[in-house]
Amino acid sequence: METEPLQIRLAVRELVEFVLRRGSIDSRFSGFDRANEGSRIHRKLQKAAGDSYKAEVPFKAERTVDDVCYTLEGRADGVITEPDGHFTIDEIKTTGAPAELLTADFNPLHWAQAKCYGAFLCQRESLPGVDIQITYYQVDTDEIIRHRRTFSAEALEDFLTDTLRLYTPWAHMEAAWRATRNASLKALCFPFPAYRPGQYEMAGAVYRTIAGGGRLFCAAPTGIGKTVSTLFPALKALGEEKGERIFYLTAKTITRQAAEDALARLRVHSTSCGTPLRLKTITLTAKDKICPLEERVCTPEACPRADGYYDRINAALYSFLSQTDEFTRADIEAFALQKQLCPFELALDLTNWCDCIVCDYNYLFDPVVSLKRFFTEGGDFIFLIDEAHNLVDRARDMYSAQLLKSAVYGVKKALGKGHRKLTAALNKVNSEMIELRRRCEEADEHRLVIPEGLPELNKLLSRLSAACEDWLEEH
Repeated sequence: METEPLQIRLAVRELVEFVLRRGSIDSRFSGFDRANEGSRIHRKLQKAAGDSYKAEVPFKAERTVDDVCYTLEGRADGVITEPDGHFTIDEIKTTGAPAELLTADFNPLHWAQAKCYGAFLCQRESLPGVDIQITYYQVDTDEIIRHRRTFSAEALEDFLTDTLRLYTPWAHMEAAWRATRNASLKALCFPFPAYRPGQYEMAGAVYRTIAGGGRLFCAAPTGIGKTVSTLFPALKALGEEKGERIFYLTAKTITRQAAEDALARLRVHSTSCGTPLRLKTITLTAKDKICPLEERVCTPEACPRADGYYDRINAALYSFLSQTDEFTRADIEAFALQKQLCPFELALDLTNWCDCIVCDYNYLFDPVVSLKRFFTEGGDFIFLIDEAHNLVDRARDMYSAQLLKSAVYGVKKALGKGHRKLTAALNKVNSEMIELRRRCEEADEHRLVIPEGLPELNKLLSRLSAACEDWLEEH
């Protein structure tokens, strides 16, 4: 009797970045301002490409490899159709890396992602082959560097098959785990002898909201047991595959501890009932707290755990996931030390395979530190946001920023002579801020509102950021 193939849904970017990643962690060339500029620059390049350029082309395809049926989804930055009917896949990458490093071999993952789209396009249009183009935009100098290669449909299909084959053991592990998890969640019972007044109604409302894909705002009195009243129905919904994973988001360490305690109680109670809870859980710890270095520098030269991290992580990850269901800070630090891995990045990699992630609000809402591995592509996630009234002040902090001219001038003064590139960048920012001050002084009530934003200042700040990074590397 033939068995049905495993059904796995994957984003193309998720696939290639997981199975093909190599090399070291290197935080250079990835500043906050550059990340925010990326979408705007993509649109700018796409618009300038002309009528033959179709932007943001979606792909969805199925492939069966090693008895695993994959549904693959992604979106190419652009597809160029030449007058002769020839097609080119364009993959745009915004980077702060120096232009001289942006060779054709700068990052093989960029080619890998585009080659998958090329395989899909060849099948869709019955093409013998396509061109793949990687477009690099250097944000500090506005340089555009392009590399183009031609691939046959057969070569692209072989590449896609080989890439999917690397994912086979992970696909089987994921499927086996999901069956085990769901069976334990189906048997999961409420961990107390009885519900408190209002608790049953709250849990029922949470379950119905998740099942219906809605949103629920709960105001409940202290002492009702809000944590278990949300976690328990969320876990029951997860066991019925009404979501991919649970994010329990908090503002304070003490409320994160409450979530951990509730999960621990559920584990103990389920074991006493005869069906142990099988649930992979993790609590994320801030990088500053979990990094073992006295001075946090995420480069292969400064940190031996960053050096070659991506060459070692997948084998270590498979081993760690096979050992335990509960990933505590102490366990992560101990395993990271044993395998010489960055504990913070290890924790983030573990989240891809965990069912419940307890973390700070920042990981969902903050534009700088949000878990882009999840929220860029989207997903069917269950968000439990504890003490949501704290979001008001936190949102103000996350989405507001200030820059003082006095700080810019102070750095320039402290720098002294002999640092021409950085001094020049500081001078330009300082001059632009003097101009803004003049405009403000001339405005009514000395209040200047600029709806169109500050493109010139943003460009100068981006270049200042690059100059600062260069100076810091030297000193």
